Amino acid sequence: MSLLDELHQLCIDKRVSVAVAESCTSGLIASKLSQKSGGSSFFKGGVVAYQNEIKVNILGVSQLVIDENTEVSAEVIGQMAEGVRKSFLADYSVATSGYAGPSGGTNNNPIGTVFIAVANSVSVEIERIVFSGDRQSVVNQASEKALELLYNAIKKQK
Repeated sequence: MSLLDELHQLCIDKRVSVAVAESCTSGLIASKLSQKSGGSSFFKGGVVAYQNEIKVNILGVSQLVIDENTEVSAEVIGQMAEGVRKSFLADYSVATSGYAGPSGGTNNNPIGTVFIAVANSVSVEIERIVFSGDRQSVVNQASEKALELLYNAIKKQK
């Protein structure tokens, strides 16, 4: 059974709902969550927040936090995850922001750096990962890692 199949079944069994806020993964996580029949029983939807204006105006990310930390940061990704979870009234959310390349990146966060956050009503867990490969490879790896982190967070729920 694939991770996606296991996540799908886990969400149904635990009766939890999920929403996504995606920047660098551009809707790939949402696409994966909705590709299997029955996904609407847990997947509420999501926002592709590619521009900072959407992060601020739709997801409620603080412009000051973006200005101080850049849009690719733990602080911003945490706010993205919380914003989409609350907006969609979801039990869990997953959010991504990063530099997939070939341009972008900073000294602290080079190309391939992706922040992934998983939120529920109690906490927000954030991971910073540096993936290698071309743009599509980074996006694919980030979406798979996001699904894995979401699965692990839901599995821990009592």
